[in-house]
Amino acid sequence: MRIAHLPTSVGGHAWGLAQGEKALGLQSDVIYLRDNFLKYPSDKIIFPDSTNTFIKKFTRFIPLVKEVRSIMKNYDVFHFNFGSSIFDFPKANFQLLDIPYFKKHGKIIVTYNGCDARQKYPTMQRVDYAACHNTNCYGGMCNSGELDKLRRSKIEKFNRYADAIFALNPDLLYFLPERARFLPYAVSRWDDLELFPFREVKEKFTIVHAPTNQAAKGSEIIIPIVEQIKAKYPDKINFILVENLPNHEAVKIYAQADVIIDQIMIGWYGGFAVEAMKMGKPVMVFIREEDLKFIPAQMAADCNDAFINVWQGNLFDKLCNLIENPSQLKLHREAALDYVNRWHNPLYVASLVKEAYLSPSTCAE
Repeated sequence: MRIAHLPTSVGGHAWGLAQGEKALGLQSDVIYLRDNFLKYPSDKIIFPDSTNTFIKKFTRFIPLVKEVRSIMKNYDVFHFNFGSSIFDFPKANFQLLDIPYFKKHGKIIVTYNGCDARQKYPTMQRVDYAACHNTNCYGGMCNSGELDKLRRSKIEKFNRYADAIFALNPDLLYFLPERARFLPYAVSRWDDLELFPFREVKEKFTIVHAPTNQAAKGSEIIIPIVEQIKAKYPDKINFILVENLPNHEAVKIYAQADVIIDQIMIGWYGGFAVEAMKMGKPVMVFIREEDLKFIPAQMAADCNDAFINVWQGNLFDKLCNLIENPSQLKLHREAALDYVNRWHNPLYVASLVKEAYLSPSTCAE
């Protein structure tokens, strides 16, 4: 069985999953259309030059058609990430043009990572507290409601052709077809993430926060709260904000942390938290309890032990508690390590996807 992971590097999940699949004896390659500043590993980048002018797009069309034909010929399973495909031009109202043709050559799997499926106004109606309530989230691109319509249209099309549908965030299952399944994150450098020995806090308590988008992660709330913490504990707090760094450089900074703050708005955690836990770092994050119904019951129970669950209303107090009682960090570290090695091991994640690769199609077509 030959698997191609396409077309984006979002979160590094595709690379991590592919390594797990290879360990299970599958041939699995990761092919990105373009690279981005995070520089996740891949087997091939179709257009290494990130320039994307009209002239570039025009001159790339024929080479891209040839590349797609080659992929269709050489693989049996096409695993698309971020609810997108190679010939996907939503701004021109041409969505997922190549999906019917890929379907003729093998199985189609699609994984949704976040805002490819999450919809602003339904989320705001369902909950009182979320990133969708922030009109500045991702530059306000969802405020008109047009993207919600586009997402629903693309989800419907994938549902007609995909043999299996996965979601990396539980809340996405409110928006996906009933047959969609939750899938834990796989991270790109699992085997390279060093487990650091536990260290007692002797001088400064180091807090690390690494948002890919400040509005989505709640950084506009987190940063002022950390400033209040610094004022309360003068000269005792070291705060590191990690932004716009390649992933392999960012993880070096995570190693300095006594505690990681992931996000306090979305209700789940991302690859950043998985990487941090694998390194033995306690993670503070907002977990939305009602969304846990979408994940395995044992994972939900373990999740409540593994994370320090925080939101806007209690982040200050919980940080103060950790600073004043640093011995708690070791307990949080041990629970996080147990959790990440059980539920995010790429072999485990790949075994779930392999089952879908081998199962009969459930597409609506």
